[in-house]
Amino acid sequence: FLDNIKFNPRVIELDRKQPEFKLSFKKYLSNVVNEKNNKKINKNYLKQKELLKKIENDFEVNSRILVALWGIETSFGEYTGKLDIIRSLASLAYEGRRKDFFFKELQNALLILEDNHFKRSLFRGSWAGAFGQTQFMPSTFLNYAIDFDGDSKINLFNKSDALASGANYLKKVGWNNSLNWGEKVNLKLNDKLKSLAELKKFKNSVFWKNQGVLLKKNYGNNKLKLVIPDSKNNECYLVSKNFDVILDWNRSNYFALTVFLFSDEIK
Repeated sequence: FLDNIKFNPRVIELDRKQPEFKLSFKKYLSNVVNEKNNKKINKNYLKQKELLKKIENDFEVNSRILVALWGIETSFGEYTGKLDIIRSLASLAYEGRRKDFFFKELQNALLILEDNHFKRSLFRGSWAGAFGQTQFMPSTFLNYAIDFDGDSKINLFNKSDALASGANYLKKVGWNNSLNWGEKVNLKLNDKLKSLAELKKFKNSVFWKNQGVLLKKNYGNNKLKLVIPDSKNNECYLVSKNFDVILDWNRSNYFALTVFLFSDEIK
């Protein structure tokens, strides 16, 4: 598998290229949640309703969340990435900022190919080594990917395996299907509340009601924490433990909030 692998300088360039400015949350969100994409998510949700129902029943993971992740990661399977995964990971292991991490991922990628789940020529994805319709890293594949269509292969370029693997991942890292994710709230911010947000402290509904918050959704006895995605405009969200499950997938507050807000656009 490593024969004729050439170093890819473009991958190193992409790894080093830190965004010069941070998008505001409003801009980040509008890149995903907009009229065109809202139509698209509803269309794909309806189209895959049968498959999604089956996955939701098997894994107890909200299918709206899965479709939102699918939409954000690969535009519902349309853009899975064109770079050769082995070449990218070998280049990053050779000269990247996180050599050890990428060397391990390269080893994992080779294990996946040895197991012959899909053709070598299909093994293409992002510059960092994520692949398939849900953009799993090789280690994520080995830990969570499953064969859902029963053909004895795990092929994340195929939507049933990809979406079920996404559900399996969320379930394993603690998704609670009976819990609302959270909501946007009006809150007069003070230093105490900002510090709670920074410390990621969960508080019960009574605490938030005492802060003047009128919750629209029911959270039972579950605690909520405050997330302020953008310090510039003080927008506030109260979120449940399910928020941390999405953070396990991608460590960005912007990303996690966008997944939930996008999923709410499904009618």
